[in-house]
Amino acid sequence: MNRYQYKNFVIEVLDEQTYKFGSSDNNFSYTKHYFGVDATEHPTSKHGIKIYQGEQIIDNCIVIGSGGATGIHENSSLIDNDLLLLCCCDTIFCLTLCDLELKWKTQADQITCFQIFKNQDDYIIHGELQIAKLDKNGNIKWEFGGADIFVSIDGEEEFKIENDGILLTDFAKTKYKIDLDGKLIWDTYKR
Repeated sequence: MNRYQYKNFVIEVLDEQTYKFGSSDNNFSYTKHYFGVDATEHPTSKHGIKIYQGEQIIDNCIVIGSGGATGIHENSSLIDNDLLLLCCCDTIFCLTLCDLELKWKTQADQITCFQIFKNQDDYIIHGELQIAKLDKNGNIKWEFGGADIFVSIDGEEEFKIENDGILLTDFAKTKYKIDLDGKLIWDTYKR
C-alpha cells in the first residue's frame, strides 16, 4: 500500500486483486470505477484509492486494467500538486484530488507500466517494453525501446534516472543511456 498525506487528508492506494466488478461479495464497495482498454472483459490488476479525513473515508474509486499485471509499490503512484497518478497494467491514470475524478488516462506501454516519476512538468514512465515521457495532460512526448524488455530477474537495476539521463538495462543485459528527451547517448548492444 502507498499512503500519502495531502493537505488535511490521507490517501491510500492499495492492491485489490480479489475485487470483482458488480459483485456484492467484495470486502469494500467502491463508488467510482475507471477502466483501461479491455479491462471490463479481461481485468488483470485492480487498484483501489481511498481518501480519509480523520478516520472517515470521504471518497474512493477503483482503477481496473488489463495487460501485464501491476502491484502497488513505492514508485507505482505519485502525488503531483492536486493530482494522483497511478500505474495500472499498461495505462497511467490521472485522478483529481480530492474528488477522484478521472482527468486522463494514457496507454504508456503495450504490456505493463511499472513505475512513474515526476520530471520537471512531465512524467517519465518505466514500462516493460519502453520508456516514455508524458506531458501534464497525458500526451506522449517520446518513447524509447531497446532490444529486449526492461526487466531483471537477478536483481540488477534496470532503470535509474540521473541528472543527465536515464540508465537502462534490458533482459538480455544490454545497457543503454538515454537523455531526458529520449535520445540514445550510448548502448552496449552487440551489432
